[in-house]
Amino acid sequence: MARQGITFEQVAAVADALAGEGQQPTIRAVRERLGATGSPNTIHKHLSTWREARPVAAAAAPELPQALTAAIAAEIERAASQARGEIEGRLVQAQAEAAELAAAGEALEAERDELAEQVAVLTTERDTLAGKAAQQAADLAEAQQRIEREQQAAEAARVEVATARLKIEAQAERQAEQATEIERLRAALTEAQQGRTTAEQQAAVLGAKLEAAADRINRAEARAEQIEKQAEKTAQQHAEARAASAQETRQAQAERDDARKVAAEAREQAARLAGQLEALQRSQDTQGAAKNAATSQK
Repeated sequence: MARQGITFEQVAAVADALAGEGQQPTIRAVRERLGATGSPNTIHKHLSTWREARPVAAAAAPELPQALTAAIAAEIERAASQARGEIEGRLVQAQAEAAELAAAGEALEAERDELAEQVAVLTTERDTLAGKAAQQAADLAEAQQRIEREQQAAEAARVEVATARLKIEAQAERQAEQATEIERLRAALTEAQQGRTTAEQQAAVLGAKLEAAADRINRAEARAEQIEKQAEKTAQQHAEARAASAQETRQAQAERDDARKVAAEAREQAARLAGQLEALQRSQDTQGAAKNAATSQK
């Protein structure tokens, strides 16, 4: 909205007051009395209008001789006419310049008011844009925070995916190791089965040997008992003839000692065979446990 300028009434009232106080109503004096407001061009225009509207007081003429008065009047009229012409020319020129300056000043004032209005509009727009910019900055900060949260969530998801991938790779590696271990256990089981078959064969052979040894022991013990009985019977029957049958008795004792020696050797061999059979049985039990573990893992 354009600013209201200084009116003619305000300038005329101040000029009348200054003239009443015996001061010259100049543009500066009027403007200072108005409170340093108003355009100098506008004040000049209103002062010119005020001066043109003021009555001019006539000066009282002195009493002089008529001839002198006539001569002075003629000279004054001539000088005044000449000066009036020059003054009127200058006045016309000054008025034209003043009117041109006043018009230019009014145009400048109008342009200034228009610019002031534009400044006010631009200030309002600037304040509006500043508010929008502040809101946009707040929205941008919120969007930045949201982007950072999304980036953190994406990073956490990438870490989880990498961790899951490592777990899968470790599980695959463990599965491969388990498959290798299962193959090894299968091979060991096959070997153990083959060894068990061999051990069973060896056990059968050792069992046969053990039975043979036991049979030998039984036969040797039976023979020793028979020899002892026979020796006792011979001793009883030939007590009176011991001297004659001493050789036969010693031979019988020797045979009995041999039989006991054979029986002792047979017992020792049977003990060794029993130990080997027990060790073979433990080996078969261990292989059976390994087979069961491999089957459960499979």
